[in-house]
Amino acid sequence: MAFPTEMAGNDGADGREGCDATLCTVPAESIHSRIRRVHQRATAMLSDALTGFNLTAPQWAALAALHQHGPMSQIDLGRSIAMDPATMQGVVVRLIDRGYLLRSPDSLDRRRNLVRLADSGRRVVEAAGPAIAQAEAELTGRLSAEERSRLADLLARLCL
Repeated sequence: MAFPTEMAGNDGADGREGCDATLCTVPAESIHSRIRRVHQRATAMLSDALTGFNLTAPQWAALAALHQHGPMSQIDLGRSIAMDPATMQGVVVRLIDRGYLLRSPDSLDRRRNLVRLADSGRRVVEAAGPAIAQAEAELTGRLSAEERSRLADLLARLCL
């Protein structure tokens, strides 16, 4: 029996070359599977880029969000990077322990804590930024600028 990827009927315009569009439901050809494989590749590339800075991907996400948006509550930080509160708490504690973040009560609402980058946190974001940009360039290197923009737009729509 031929697998869908071995069947004729698709010109490859939709990324399923040699696959009858009505039969491409095998796990290796599903959108879910392709997203999972891209996620695995992107995660590995990000991890490699962060190795020299001794940061994890969640730590990088928190630092980069604070660098881009400025101080915010831990809850808002977690929401901005799609991280649950328990995980966010652990990430923040580790980054505070390493001297990358500072935490203080919110002057407008003392029940909330604000986190912000310490000078060392800002320096590590600025130092790691080029490595992260290089990893993303490698990940999307086969795409034109227009395709990268379209991919970013489509992914944003899927994340809503």
